Amino acid sequence: MSPTEVAEARQLFEAGSRDHLACTLLIESRRAAPETIGFLAQQACEKFIKSMIVLAGGTVSRTHDLDYLAHRAEELHLHVPADRVALRQLNPYAVAFRYEGHHEALLDEVSTLSLVQSLSRWREVELKAAGQD
Repeated sequence: MSPTEVAEARQLFEAGSRDHLACTLLIESRRAAPETIGFLAQQACEKFIKSMIVLAGGTVSRTHDLDYLAHRAEELHLHVPADRVALRQLNPYAVAFRYEGHHEALLDEVSTLSLVQSLSRWREVELKAAGQD
């Protein structure tokens, strides 16, 4: 893996970690709109999965589709520790719910945060196993 790929993967993970933190803080505040929390959760998941794809030698496209990204990761023999239905349910938060309002934005904050945390841990565990920590 080239230094550029390692740097890209690290940058994606760090950006995802910032989204994860912001998502956590907004949930704790009990004052944020569900579409804002969902957007940050979706972004964190997207960046964590993209980071792993890059580390596995793959390329990432400009997509927000978490189901597609999970499929792409699996093509690279990565096991994404996330329910595909849960990933698909976050997809609309990337764009649609941010602009169309939140009438349909029903978000289980506990499950959503658990999903983001599992993808964050997945990346950390995989890096340690590969000696790239």
